[in-house]
Amino acid sequence: MKQLLRNVTLVCLGIILLSSCHHNALDIDVSKVTVAPLKVDRLERDMFTMPVDSINKYTPLMIKKYGAFYSNLVTSFINDGGIMDSTYAQSLRHFIKDKDMRHAYDSCEKVYPNMTFLESGLTDAFKHFKYYFPDSSLPRVVTVMTGFNYSLIYYNKTLAISLERYLGPKTSFYVMLQYPKYKSNYMSRDYMLADAIYGWLESIFKPNEDKNDLLAKIIHEGKIMYLVDALLPNADDTLKIKFSAKQLKWCKENEFNIWAYFIQQKMIYSTDPTEIVKFTDDGPFTAVFNHDYAPARTGNWIGWQIVRSYMKHNSSVTLVQLMDEKSADNILQRSGYKPSK
Repeated sequence: MKQLLRNVTLVCLGIILLSSCHHNALDIDVSKVTVAPLKVDRLERDMFTMPVDSINKYTPLMIKKYGAFYSNLVTSFINDGGIMDSTYAQSLRHFIKDKDMRHAYDSCEKVYPNMTFLESGLTDAFKHFKYYFPDSSLPRVVTVMTGFNYSLIYYNKTLAISLERYLGPKTSFYVMLQYPKYKSNYMSRDYMLADAIYGWLESIFKPNEDKNDLLAKIIHEGKIMYLVDALLPNADDTLKIKFSAKQLKWCKENEFNIWAYFIQQKMIYSTDPTEIVKFTDDGPFTAVFNHDYAPARTGNWIGWQIVRSYMKHNSSVTLVQLMDEKSADNILQRSGYKPSK
């Protein structure tokens, strides 16, 4: 009996130790962090339900509700001269009456009758942000339509999400616009939250590295991605970096080879923009690796792993200190990063 109890104890201890090995240090308790209840305002709904013969009458209401962001949106996508231009009302009327845009709006209404899922996800993410950056402000969040131009806009402390860019990979609009699969595959509700967090963080944390080489570029991307880790600790990596499961598996299995290539080819200190974009820009694949599952942005993924290793080996470093660190060399040297074969 004693031997049996001893064996059971050892098994239980092993399970506890195994569980602790997989503990996510970023999965923290934010129940005591207070943020204002998040409400996503539907600017596109306000715009498309505006009486087309009363645009000038309703514009002051839009400005009152959305401030400078509304003026910027109009200038950027609807009327170059802005809301004070004589052609403003005509341009906006054409935009909201356009057959394709009206169809797109109707599709957005059908797919997104409400934004409860996003409000919940962003509220939790913002609590995590305030935990790490208590003195920083949070953005206002709105939804918009940009004529399929952009997925996200950050302006005047407003984070805008363009709904027609998240209608699902099989929507007829993306086929008609001939979006490549490596883009349209990730233009769905599943990716909206992670996209919004990444886009916002990228906007407020500009590159501050003291060099302009490949290492600095991928370390900066790694820092942003680590913040995404911190704000969305339970999100899958495929959602955060927009790799398929097979692409992510390929990266993990070939991490040593990717890093070895950078070292052997003396790439990490290259300042040649044409070389840097090969490993950091979006696309269907990373051509130099010549493999069906080698995704684009493999450099960014490596930078992410370096920063993860750096934070793991330097537990006293705060997220504020991480983002303030200007030396990519210092992060690499202190990271203990050494992918295994």
